[in-house]
Amino acid sequence: MTTGRHRQLRRVAASSMVGTTIEWYDFFLFGLCAALVFPGVFFPAGNEQAATLGSFATFGVAFLARPLGAAVFGHFGDRLGRKTSLIATLLLMGIATFCIGLVPSYDTIGIAAPFLLAVLRICQGFALGGEWGGAALLAVEHAPKGRRGFYGVFSQLGNPLGYFAANGVLQVIVFAVSEEAFLAWGWRIGFLFSGVLVLVGLYMRLNVTDAAVFKQAKESDDTAKPRVPLVALVRDHWRVLAASVLLQASFSLGAYGLITYFGSYAQTELKVPSSWVLIAGMVGALASMPAYVVFSRLSDRIGRRPVYAIGICSWLVMAYPFYALVRTGTLWGLVLASVIAWTLGHAGTYAVQSSFLAELFPTRIRYTGVAMSYQLSSVLWSAPTGFVAAWLFATTGTVYSVSTLVAASAVLSLLALPMLKETKERGLGDEGEEVTDTETAEATR
Repeated sequence: MTTGRHRQLRRVAASSMVGTTIEWYDFFLFGLCAALVFPGVFFPAGNEQAATLGSFATFGVAFLARPLGAAVFGHFGDRLGRKTSLIATLLLMGIATFCIGLVPSYDTIGIAAPFLLAVLRICQGFALGGEWGGAALLAVEHAPKGRRGFYGVFSQLGNPLGYFAANGVLQVIVFAVSEEAFLAWGWRIGFLFSGVLVLVGLYMRLNVTDAAVFKQAKESDDTAKPRVPLVALVRDHWRVLAASVLLQASFSLGAYGLITYFGSYAQTELKVPSSWVLIAGMVGALASMPAYVVFSRLSDRIGRRPVYAIGICSWLVMAYPFYALVRTGTLWGLVLASVIAWTLGHAGTYAVQSSFLAELFPTRIRYTGVAMSYQLSSVLWSAPTGFVAAWLFATTGTVYSVSTLVAASAVLSLLALPMLKETKERGLGDEGEEVTDTETAEATR
């Protein structure tokens, strides 16, 4: 491989990671502030429970917008180019997040405050719906065969990096100003800071190009191209789409049933400090990054399905011990539980998701297929998990009912895995062939 080719791959990998990190930073920052800040800022005083429910409702509407974003940005990503859609998603997410930092409080503009917050949150979800699939493809489609798992992991690292950054920024602001100042205006700094991050991400994305395999498909006979990629996906590839959505049940329910819900449970039932929950989350996210790289490299050696199976089994095995550690009510228990969940379950499944899903769909509908698969699983599995987990605990009186939910999702994923073929040796061309930069250059002279 030439020096120029190495440089191009590094640029693409960095662009993919930075872009998804910014998107996830924006997404997680809203989630954290929805719990800590928004009920008292954007909703009327006097009914704390209603304000909290309203705040989390604005957080949840983003999930409904994500499949729509996947369909729209997937369409243009398959028809016009991955880069075009990715620049649009980055700008939309960044502008929406920046504007959230400028929305006046309920005391200032009344009911317009939660309305504007909800609209901007919908814009965030719409943008994220198209971001992840395109960022994953940008890295995977450029990567040489035998290293697609490794290069695909860079888009996945944006999730723990974004989670770490959102927590870290809020921690710095909390330490820098008083609690009163943080609730009054300090929290806005994190959202306004997104504007700077977007400029960095935009610069990096403008300096990458679409991969050879997409260029060849774009420049081929127009009669072979689906006019509406979503229609072609549902008509010709619905079995793969359905199986891939079922496959992601363990990751989605595991992440939201364990990694996310444990914070609410630990604070309300065990009365642990909120700072412990933030610390545990940051340590777990940071610790998972080397595991991501290990699992991605392993998938290039033994295949996507075996590595995904390791991740699924990790969710299954850890579901009950996870909450046993949390129930110790100690900082070390929370940290250890978080590290185990992030490094085994989260990394074991999410690290190979980009390469696995990309290899399942042909080039002409790949953006739409990957984005819709991921976002439909988010709506079906991720969106209701927080509510279902809270309902299970309230109904049964034991947090291990949430563990049972996660274990059941792992069983479902294990049943779905055999429905999908191993893709490690498959080329990314529409007929499963390999397409290189050299071949594309020669074909288009």
